[in-house]
Order: sequence, then C-alpha cells, then structure tokens
Amino acid sequence: MKKYQHIIYAGTFDRLHIGHKKMLERAFELAEKVSIGITSSEMVKDKVLGKIIEKFNIRYSRLEKYLKSKNLLKRATFFKLDDIFGPSIKDNFFDSILVTEWTKSNGFKINDLRLKNNLNPLKIIVEPLVRGNDGEVVTSERIRMGEIDREGHLYGINKYTNKQISNEKKELILPKYLREELRKPLGKVISGSVDRLSETAKEVIKSIKSLKSKVTMTIAVGDIVTKSLIDVEFKPDVSIIDFRSRRQPINPKSKFLNSKQLSKFKILSIQKSFDYFNLKHLNLFRVSNLEFRICQNQPGTINLETSNIIKKTVKKYLAKRKKSLILVKGEEDLLALPAILFAPLDAVVLYGQIDMGVVMVEVTEERKKEVKRILRKFQ
Repeated sequence: MKKYQHIIYAGTFDRLHIGHKKMLERAFELAEKVSIGITSSEMVKDKVLGKIIEKFNIRYSRLEKYLKSKNLLKRATFFKLDDIFGPSIKDNFFDSILVTEWTKSNGFKINDLRLKNNLNPLKIIVEPLVRGNDGEVVTSERIRMGEIDREGHLYGINKYTNKQISNEKKELILPKYLREELRKPLGKVISGSVDRLSETAKEVIKSIKSLKSKVTMTIAVGDIVTKSLIDVEFKPDVSIIDFRSRRQPINPKSKFLNSKQLSKFKILSIQKSFDYFNLKHLNLFRVSNLEFRICQNQPGTINLETSNIIKKTVKKYLAKRKKSLILVKGEEDLLALPAILFAPLDAVVLYGQIDMGVVMVEVTEERKKEVKRILRKFQ
C-alpha cells in the first residue's frame, strides 16, 4: 500500500536524464497513481537554448517508452502543461505533488488556488535536487549547453580521461599511435583546396544552412578556414587561430582595416606573444570588433588552461552573443577536440583537413562521447 493515492509530478523532460528518472522513481514509490505533466513547446520556448528543446511529442514518447521499460506505464497518466497549474487546481482526486527546492513555490501557489476553488490542499513533497559529479544540479539546460551528459558527468578540463590528472599537469600529449586515428575526419568533409578557398567557404555555409537542426553556434579552428569564411562575409562565433598554415606563418595580404581601429593594448599584447607578428595579420581576421584572448598550445598537445579558455569563451558567447577570437601561441590543430567537447549541442565546429578540405562537425551527444574516448588515450 502506497502512502498516497494520486501524486502529480511535472517537468520539461527534455533529453530525459538521471534527475528526471530519480524523481519519477520517487513519485511511483510514493503513490499508486502518478499524473505527469509535460510542459508544452510554447511554455519552454524562452528557456536557454529553447530552440533546440525536443518537440513535445518526442519528449512524451521517450518518457512513455522509459516508463514502459520499468513496468510503470499502467500506473501513469499524462497531461500537457501550458502553465504551472494544469489540472492540479481543478480536480480533487489528486492528494499530493512532488517538487524540488527550485519548484516548491509552485506547490504553494497551487494550494492557494485549490483552497479558493474549495479543493483540499495537496501534500507537498520536496525531494533533493539530483547533482552530477561536479556537485552541480543536473538539468536539461546544462545538457543542451554541452556541460554535462545525461548521467550528470561533467565535460570538464580535468575530466578528459579516467586517469587522475595532477595539479602540476599542464597539457595532454598526443601519443604517436593515435595520430593515424586523428587523420580520420570527425564529421562531414567539404572538399576544397588552397586555390578555391572562396568556393569552399561558400559550400561550407550552404552545408550549415541545410542542417535540419537549428545551429546554436559556429566555431572555426584554423587560420585558413576562419579567413576564408570571413572573406565571404560569414564570421564564426568563436575563431581559434595561430597565424600559421601548415606550420608556416601566414602571408598577410588582403584588404586591410585601418590599424587605428585596434587598441594600443591589443597590438602590444600580440606583438609580445608572436615573434613573427605583423599588424596586417590582425587585419586579415578583422579583430577590431572582436573580443580576443592569447593563449599557449604547443604542437602535438592540448594545453589544459587553453582548453579552459575555450570553455569560458563558448559559455560567454551563449550568455552574451559576443563573438570572440582566440589567438594561439604555438599550434591550434588539436584544439578542435576541446572545442567539440565544450560546445553546446547542435553547434558546428569547423576545421581544416590537409589535402581534403574542411571538416564540419555537428556537435551531438554521441560526438562528444567520441571525443571523450579519443582524449582518454592522450598521455
């Protein structure tokens, strides 16, 4: 015999995760019947990265499938939630509601209206929020932003591998045996060559626009890829460059911007960091209206501090929609991996592949897992 007869539990249920599952498990432990409210597409459109929240029918069908796998479906009923109340303020056959610390205020609002409607108040049961391995709450928003997976595991700088990384460790080193695997493209290849950069860039843009998913942001890794896109009036949201192509300094020839547009601080900072620096390099990438950072990354490595800068830059773009340029002293080739790891879902990461063209990576949960697997092999 359960403690309650009929409990209500509601949520978005986007990308059904461990937090949802634990709350659902608790609801069925407490009551004979569970009414589950699923927020409507209209109700969630203004959430962070709301444009990539799964459609209502997808969330509903995946929730139904999960409950069926647990032999709980026969005890469940579902309703669409267009506001925080739903049927909870109209029907007297509910006797309880399951909430968290974040949503318990809604329980009080529901009870206030139930009393006004001459209905018995619901017993409000407050369950602890489910936290991931970083101690933060597991949410669909964090999954959409690419911070964690559905089990609450962090895509963190010191979580690349299963090995314990010491505080002294500054970088991950690419082992020789892994180089061949990394020559395989991580996404769709858009064929191109150095003598048709403009045509290739236009083909890349066309491919991005043809994607079924709504692209959350674009990250370009590499000087030629970045400059080619800029030259056809497509500015990536985050660009990662090192002023080199095939390990040789790039040739700064193009239509240049007025150097007065660049602050003295910017010029001096870059001159100190790059011995082969020429002011015209900056003009190539139209740095004057971008935020930028200078960081280190030696060839054949992934610098952990630089990776953290990529992570913060992505997060800042999602919060403020401010485009950024990351200038790498050393070599940026392997930084496509942390770019994919830290990008939000449905982002696009672009990088050049020698003798092939541009690789376009659609960032999905599966792709992040693949990158995690690769990084686990680094030393």
